[in-house]
Amino acid sequence: MTHSDRRIYLKMTAPQQARRVLLGRAGKLPPLPVEEVQTTQAVGRVTGAAIYAQASSPTFAAAAMDGYAVRSQLTFGASEAQPVTLEVPGQAEPINTGDPLPPDKDAVCKIEDVHQQANTIEMMAPAFPGQHVRLVGEEVTAGDLLLTAGEELQPRHIGLLLAAQVWTVPVRRKPTVAIVPTGSECVPAGQSPGHDELVEYNGPMLAAVLSQWGCAPQLQKPVPDEEAALSQAIGAAATDSDIVLVIAGSSAGSGDFVPDIIAQLGELLVHGVEMMPGKPLALGWIENTPVIGLPGYSVAAWTCLHNYVQPLIKQRLGLAEHRRPQVQARLRRKLPSTAGTEETLRVVLCDDGQQRIAVPLSRGSGSIGSLAQAHGLVTITREWEGLEEWEGLEAGTEVDVELLVSPTRIEQSIVAIGSHDLALATLAERLAERWPPLHLICLSTGSTEGLAAIGRGEGMVAGTHLLDPKTKEYNVSYIQRWLANLPLVMINLTFREVGLLVRPGNPKGIRAPAELAREDVTFVNRQSGSGTRVLLDFLLEEHNIPPTAVAGYAREAYTHTMVAEAIRQGSADVGLGILAAARAFKLDFIPVTEERYDLVIPKRFLELPRIEALVETLSDPGFQTAIEKLGGYSTRRTGETVYEQ
Repeated sequence: MTHSDRRIYLKMTAPQQARRVLLGRAGKLPPLPVEEVQTTQAVGRVTGAAIYAQASSPTFAAAAMDGYAVRSQLTFGASEAQPVTLEVPGQAEPINTGDPLPPDKDAVCKIEDVHQQANTIEMMAPAFPGQHVRLVGEEVTAGDLLLTAGEELQPRHIGLLLAAQVWTVPVRRKPTVAIVPTGSECVPAGQSPGHDELVEYNGPMLAAVLSQWGCAPQLQKPVPDEEAALSQAIGAAATDSDIVLVIAGSSAGSGDFVPDIIAQLGELLVHGVEMMPGKPLALGWIENTPVIGLPGYSVAAWTCLHNYVQPLIKQRLGLAEHRRPQVQARLRRKLPSTAGTEETLRVVLCDDGQQRIAVPLSRGSGSIGSLAQAHGLVTITREWEGLEEWEGLEAGTEVDVELLVSPTRIEQSIVAIGSHDLALATLAERLAERWPPLHLICLSTGSTEGLAAIGRGEGMVAGTHLLDPKTKEYNVSYIQRWLANLPLVMINLTFREVGLLVRPGNPKGIRAPAELAREDVTFVNRQSGSGTRVLLDFLLEEHNIPPTAVAGYAREAYTHTMVAEAIRQGSADVGLGILAAARAFKLDFIPVTEERYDLVIPKRFLELPRIEALVETLSDPGFQTAIEKLGGYSTRRTGETVYEQ
């Protein structure tokens, strides 16, 4: 691509200004039309007009208690000293809650307040008119105003409407939102992709969100990156829909046609917003239809949908913009950020009841996994613009977190940070089965970062398998060096086989770590600070192989499964990893060593019921059998405390 092929952003716009432009233009549109729907099918819809009661409820005077219906005048003067005796039936009639009150009676005496005889009752206190009686119209009276226009109908409203005999309700038509995914490499969800194809999952994700917001999403098939095809699809969608969302194609590359198409068919209002993720956002108008070009990366698309499309939809329906509940949490490490750019970060919350720590997740715009894991969002606003020395949020800063989950979910979460292992997924599965609703969140950062996070208070558990080359012992020397002042226990998770992963049949004939320096061998490495990387460096040193002699040493993968996938796809010949990953991806495996994988837990967490459940699950025979079936695991010390300080 030459420089002249590249498109440039129309003008970088501040996020709030971009919202004002979009909502200001949309405010001139006529209201969505009103339609009648069955009341029983109206949950989530928005009322389009005032609704009045068509009948009273209840429609008759009814007993509010089990007992006897009486005429109150006959009970006057009753007392324990001089009880009043009434004949049954006649002067008193047995009645149950909800039964119509006889015409000649005006009160109900509770069954426990009278003394019953064969054909009489004795009353020890007088009844007053209307006692324990539901009057006609007590819940709602015919002609009462029940709801005004612009109310989002909840289940409680449905009960009220039906009680008032309102069988149909006027509601705003659901906004129709066309979703136009783009990309020649994309295939619809449900269709297996080819070698150079990707499943288009952004569209279904956004459609699901829009359905929750009361819209009628219209998801189209992916459109190839061809200007004519895109123009036709966007133009047709703008004619048939209330809102058009175009996924990808709005950036500044030579194949990003969406901004130009919007400008050609209508008006391009905004192209490029000072926010992360979401910078390539495009806002435009084609006739009377807002057209929004969303970024292709999933997290960026999701963020823009919430920040721009949701307020647009709420405005079209006449509703107030939705605000997520917020909690405060503290950062334990510095968060670099650029002044003048609004950045939204995904975080999980480590909450032990005493303090709440925000743990940042991957900042990548395409990290759909981090979005699914997140407890909430932290937005770094543009208020620091103009501060030349601004470098981000300092450790210790208290931040507001917009919750994506309930507070209860946070209180039931265990944040585990550190080395990746397939046994952790099995542990999470078993924990959730045995102790619902406990939830183990595993953040794969590598062993050294896991221990560092524990030291900062960012996690409750750290998975580690760091080999000390001098002592050949695992983990202890590192803990004594880095976490010397932290009371903790180290519990064994498993012993596991580590070796070289190669393609089926081992086409390169690799037999030992010494062959990693061969010119015809391409390696895929784990990230710096991971226990596997420490082991690799030890093996290379043992064989006098400099890292620069290994083709691919600088290529880093963050999990054993990423290493296995790279080898299966053919982009690497070999990697160092665990037998369980080789089996999961149907690769060959050359054993190298066995290593001990432990869980480090600060003692202050041990009395938490969720941590007690985690430790107990480690000793569960069902869990131990399950991880041994993965291959290459030994549970001979699983659940045993191997170190304490």
